[in-house]
Amino acid sequence: MKIFPEMTAEEKTLAQKCGDACRRAGPELERMRRDEIREADTASSIPAFDGLFEGAVRDFPTRATSGLIEQQRCFRRAKR
Repeated sequence: MKIFPEMTAEEKTLAQKCGDACRRAGPELERMRRDEIREADTASSIPAFDGLFEGAVRDFPTRATSGLIEQQRCFRRAKR
């Protein structure tokens, strides 16, 4: 029993066209992404994220441990 039915010739053609379009669009989308990063005004964006940071600190308080000590303990045991 096949989980997925076989694609029809029309579906294969459509899938090929979709893949071709993605391959053609990829470099242009990457160029646009790089331009947006280059033109971004980081200094003016920082205040916009300040509230998000404060909310994260409030909603997710620091823990007593990060797990690093437990991880190192496991590594020491594995080394023996």
